[in-house]
Amino acid sequence: MRAFILLYNGPPTPRNTTHEGWPEWFDGAGDRLLDMGSPMLNAFVVRADGSISDNAAPLNGFSIVAAEDRDEAVGLIRNHPFLALGSDYTVEAFEVPMRATAEETA
Repeated sequence: MRAFILLYNGPPTPRNTTHEGWPEWFDGAGDRLLDMGSPMLNAFVVRADGSISDNAAPLNGFSIVAAEDRDEAVGLIRNHPFLALGSDYTVEAFEVPMRATAEETA
């Protein structure tokens, strides 16, 4: 099993945006949903030269899911409610190493 972090990318969501479809998506993902995630706010960038800016990537939030492979991850993402906001909104997926649980390392 592989873990994929889903990054919700796009302009700030409108204030009147509902979370319609999110609970159903979470429920549909079932045990594949490793971490419901969170919105991400107030981003900033720190550069090697010590400079700081507010020009961070337009990320709105994240979740982490488990999937056997890329195709299964795509299947989980394809009907994600974040994509219903329009073509400016995308879900970017990155495979991340799964951490061993305390029970697995004992």
